[in-house]
Amino acid sequence: MLLDNETPGLRAAWHCVAHADEVGTGPHQVWLLGQPWVVLRMNGALVAFVDRCPHRLAPLSAGTVVVGTAGDELQCGYHGWRFDGSGGALTIPALGPGAVLPPRACLTPAFAVEERFGLVFLAPEQPHAPLPVFASWTDDMFLRAVCETRRTPVSAAQLIDNFMDAAHFPFVHAATFGVEGAGEVSVPDIVRSDTAVRTTFAAPYQNHDDPLVAMGEHPLVQPHTVMKAGFANYICELELTFELTQGIFWILYCCQPERNGSTRVYKLIARNDLAHEPDRVAQVAKAEDVILLEDLRILERFEHMTVDLDLTREIHTKADRLSVAWRRLIATLVH
Repeated sequence: MLLDNETPGLRAAWHCVAHADEVGTGPHQVWLLGQPWVVLRMNGALVAFVDRCPHRLAPLSAGTVVVGTAGDELQCGYHGWRFDGSGGALTIPALGPGAVLPPRACLTPAFAVEERFGLVFLAPEQPHAPLPVFASWTDDMFLRAVCETRRTPVSAAQLIDNFMDAAHFPFVHAATFGVEGAGEVSVPDIVRSDTAVRTTFAAPYQNHDDPLVAMGEHPLVQPHTVMKAGFANYICELELTFELTQGIFWILYCCQPERNGSTRVYKLIARNDLAHEPDRVAQVAKAEDVILLEDLRILERFEHMTVDLDLTREIHTKADRLSVAWRRLIATLVH
């Protein structure tokens, strides 16, 4: 089976669909798995509906929010139908006041929508697994930053599969953190559950963020421990621990499968080794933007924007154990 940005089995999962500050009290359209949604705040609560009025299927994102007897009401811009925060119809102007409303005159809500880490997550159907808890993002010992959000034709599955891979570092990322000659990858046992796959391994790293490198007290290439986790959706976590500095560098990576040919990429970072230089965390975020571009230079040239869940059609090696484990995890959702 080929996994793309419209694979329906991924509806039973959490997906990042927006930054929290993009969603206000007016209707905001997002795309997910080939379907448009409208996300907004009504009466102080975050709500999401399929972006379609039941009357003539007009996009609700072209409407407005008005104040009515139920508080905030979402009004369709085409014929003025109004809906409450649960999606129930309140008013059909063409029928006049007091009219009996058709029982099917209601919106299709998301199973759940939630704000976390400054992002908005949406689950179209009951998710197979809960949203992960990322302690580093809320730990006061860490400085946080949001990387540039980027849209690409690469599928969300390809981006996560790439993120799970370590063998490409010396080649794709030679100009940033990859180390020449460090092509051999030893991936130890994978820890598997119904909701995630993860592993921890050691690898060399060009640590440009260590100030002692410029002073000649530390080498540029340093050992570090890598923890990678892929979840039962298009969300990954990365934690780098540097032996020489005892610094921890954390990354949350989310890919929004808007539709085939369009994925939106979100990346959050947090570090505990920049406490006295808060401006540098923004520089680190910009460096991560460059790293993503390095990946996209390769991935955007692929002939097909899919990931094959039939593991017999590609050649896999022991260095691919984590990405293969993630593919098997996703296969349990979509089969």
